[in-house]
Amino acid sequence: MTIETGTSGKAKSGVLTRGKGFLKVLAALLLVAAVCAWIALGIGLYLDVERGARITLAIVAAVSTEALFWTVAALLGVSVVEARKRIWRRITGRAA
Repeated sequence: MTIETGTSGKAKSGVLTRGKGFLKVLAALLLVAAVCAWIALGIGLYLDVERGARITLAIVAAVSTEALFWTVAALLGVSVVEARKRIWRRITGRAA
């Protein structure tokens, strides 16, 4: 315990800090799923599968990649919403 702040020296572990192991495993599984989905899409395009199957393969690849993106963002602790706000402010010329 420090005199200045009245808190102990140990940092409190939040939900994301405790769940880092889970997020790492989830990210690894999603990486495998995304790579397999993109390979399946490539094979489907190469074999010229019918339109419905191509759309399904593309949707699965896109959703698995999006899930991987958000999981990695959570793992890294990236505040995506704040980053988007800064990007839009810079684009629209409203930078503070």
